[in-house]
Amino acid sequence: MSIIRKTISCASLAGLLVLGVSANLGSAAQQQGGKQGGETQQQAVKSVTGKISAIGSGGSSFSLEVAGNSSKKMDFVVDKNTQVKGQVREGTAVTVEYQAMNSGQFLAVSITAQA
Repeated sequence: MSIIRKTISCASLAGLLVLGVSANLGSAAQQQGGKQGGETQQQAVKSVTGKISAIGSGGSSFSLEVAGNSSKKMDFVVDKNTQVKGQVREGTAVTVEYQAMNSGQFLAVSITAQA
């Protein structure tokens, strides 16, 4: 009976070690991936609502008149990962979820047209 217990204990310990090593490797790879991308570190996602006042050429950027403060405009950049929900054009009321990038620009994570 003690041989079975020892075998089970060793197998459990080996399993925990394997899980710990793989979790450590995944964490290190994730940190390196963030450093190599460099442009967008994991920043907090913020949200703002307003109307699209202008769309840049090629749709790679846009300006937003912030709701409740027509004198405040925010400029956003769009990348291949930006999710657009609904039809968005100049004058459309939208909610934008965004992240601040290291360059000082705001990256639109998602743009949702208001119904």
